[in-house]
Amino acid sequence: MYKFLNHIDLMIDFISTKEKPIILEFGVERGSSTKKFIAFAEKNDAKIYSVDINDCSGVSNSDKWKFLQSDDLEIDNVIRNFNEIEKVGVDLIYIDSYHEDKHVQKLLSLYFKYVKKNGAIFVDDVDNLYFRKNKDTWNSIVYDLTIDAIKEFYFNNTDKCSLRIIYDADENGLAMLHKKDDFGNDANKIQKIWNYNFLIRLFYPYMRMISKIFK
Repeated sequence: MYKFLNHIDLMIDFISTKEKPIILEFGVERGSSTKKFIAFAEKNDAKIYSVDINDCSGVSNSDKWKFLQSDDLEIDNVIRNFNEIEKVGVDLIYIDSYHEDKHVQKLLSLYFKYVKKNGAIFVDDVDNLYFRKNKDTWNSIVYDLTIDAIKEFYFNNTDKCSLRIIYDADENGLAMLHKKDDFGNDANKIQKIWNYNFLIRLFYPYMRMISKIFK
């Protein structure tokens, strides 16, 4: 559906279909994604709002970009500084700040209502293949928990959004929640969805082998 060379290109391809789009970015760091968003904004009359816990204000002096140094979970502070988000909503939210499952899920629940209908939330770094290849247990678990948290949010909001996960060996995965609900409507409250016991998953291959032997 989308033509892209990397995750940023995919998001820009998505946002290019919107009129005077507004982008909300969580996590700036060195500004690699921010600068590409800004380059797009300057050619397409878009606006970029970025939030980071660290001071990244030196990334750009573009009048299409506004930066706030803040914890992105402090939504009242974010809305107070970027009040256009509350008034008209955003077309795209890009989450690339603190890669921890509960943090990501809270961001989804807090900011979902501010995404316009047919807008999207993208979450970076959801595939742990790189860490598994390097036998990095801790980061493999962190990435698994993150994608599980995104899926849990989606399972509770199937009436409000769709979920796509893009796996790419050159990047660490990207999740896309495409909103089909109206701007201003809250996400559903997260409730635990039934899942099978993890121990059953471990023993299932052996149970299958045993059942085949006795057939």
